[in-house]
Amino acid sequence: MPETSHKLLAVDLGMKAGLAWFDESGRLLRARSTHFADRATLKRALPGIWREVPGVIRVVVEGGGSLAEIWLKSAARRDIAVTQICAEQWRADVLTPSQRRNGQTAKAAACAKAAEIARQDGCPPCQELLDDAAEAIVFGKWFASRQGWG
Repeated sequence: MPETSHKLLAVDLGMKAGLAWFDESGRLLRARSTHFADRATLKRALPGIWREVPGVIRVVVEGGGSLAEIWLKSAARRDIAVTQICAEQWRADVLTPSQRRNGQTAKAAACAKAAEIARQDGCPPCQELLDDAAEAIVFGKWFASRQGWG
């Protein structure tokens, strides 16, 4: 696939963040977890994250607060469209009521779903699918399909 094709980046916000990239057909390309020691580290890391998978034109961010503002401002400087969501939005569509019973159960269900998505999409496996990366994969796939990517 050419590097100029459009990409979606899903970000599970936090100092420990999950990142998942999708192509314009909604196929998972890459996912990983990362840890930012502080806000300054996050700000310094963002240029490299934008270059990691070229062609990002859209970002979906789960979460809010001051960390979201850093992502939103950085994306705006690059003319990247951003949508903020909360966990309840995608979990209601993707997980069963029993899987949404509590945060721990929802994260475990997301890990299983993310592994299935990675297998189906032929994505190289993550070394260890941490729950933040897993959730980014699952809500990224959900968002991509809602946007007609795929």
